[in-house]
Amino acid sequence: MNHHYVNPAHSDTQVVLAEKTYQHSDPLFISVCNIFASRYTNYNSAVVTDINRNIAATLKLCGPAILTQGNMLEQVTTILAALVTRQHPCQLDMGDDEDQEDVGETSEYDWLAVDTALDVVIGLSVALGPQFGELWKVFEKPVMKSASSQEAFERSTAIGVIAECTAHMGSSVTPYTATLLKLLLHRLKDEDPETRSNAAYATGLLIAHSTDSNTYLPAFNEILQKLEPLLQTERARTLDNASGCVSRMIIAHPDKVPIADVLPVLVNLLPLKEDYEENKPIYECIVGLYQHGNSTVQELTPKLIPVFAHVLGEPKEQLEDDTRVKLTETVKYIAKQQPSLFQGHEGLLSL
Repeated sequence: MNHHYVNPAHSDTQVVLAEKTYQHSDPLFISVCNIFASRYTNYNSAVVTDINRNIAATLKLCGPAILTQGNMLEQVTTILAALVTRQHPCQLDMGDDEDQEDVGETSEYDWLAVDTALDVVIGLSVALGPQFGELWKVFEKPVMKSASSQEAFERSTAIGVIAECTAHMGSSVTPYTATLLKLLLHRLKDEDPETRSNAAYATGLLIAHSTDSNTYLPAFNEILQKLEPLLQTERARTLDNASGCVSRMIIAHPDKVPIADVLPVLVNLLPLKEDYEENKPIYECIVGLYQHGNSTVQELTPKLIPVFAHVLGEPKEQLEDDTRVKLTETVKYIAKQQPSLFQGHEGLLSL
């Protein structure tokens, strides 16, 4: 789906199909529904994988409309549950597939079926939003099992799925806070850098969306301790996700984070080099600190001015529109108070 969940959700072909499904008349739409609803029991793993990719693309583009056809949601859930637990016929019969020449190829097809099924799970969370919280009960155990796999790519993918589903189900993630937090705290120390990065992203989202602060607040110090080495790595994605996690923690509970210690480290990492999505929590955190008169952010203003100039410039996709508006208003406020700080960055004054 994005930079966090690193396995591509779908190709340009799947996107085109999804667009046609959305834009054109019922026959194509119904045919896509029927393909999935058929359970494709007799299809091989490669076909199942391609269908998964098409359905994931359709869900993400069209929203929940595809799920309104008959008992589509129930059937989709049943099929996905079989795939992510490796109990679908295409997985059970792969040993008899003449097209697969060795165990390595069988294993690859097996994982692709699971991987693309997980992308459909993300698609369901996108389409259903808060309603997905109830459906997560079906996928929680198999996803968490993959998150504890011996294979690093399975762990990183599963943690990425948890992050994306958390982002889309919002506060309905609350009942799962304790279970997810325990897993994420463990994966923040994972030997695999991609898994650690995804765990930082997922942890920040859990704190941002869960209303069970009684469960996650006692872990704040542990989270910060485990984020510290991630904030010192040279790996851009990890830096970005760790920075986003810290920012979400400050936004949620500024009184529970040692801002005087944490914020200078965060500011020294700005502007982000790779993951622009994490600019949203970072700059909303900074704007909030200015609004509350935080002394640390005010002391860091000379360092922040060139950062603001960078992210408010090109490329435009560095900031979402609402974040850009909030940051621009903050810059104007600072300019009125300390115009001398803008020497060399006069362009900011004309925003």
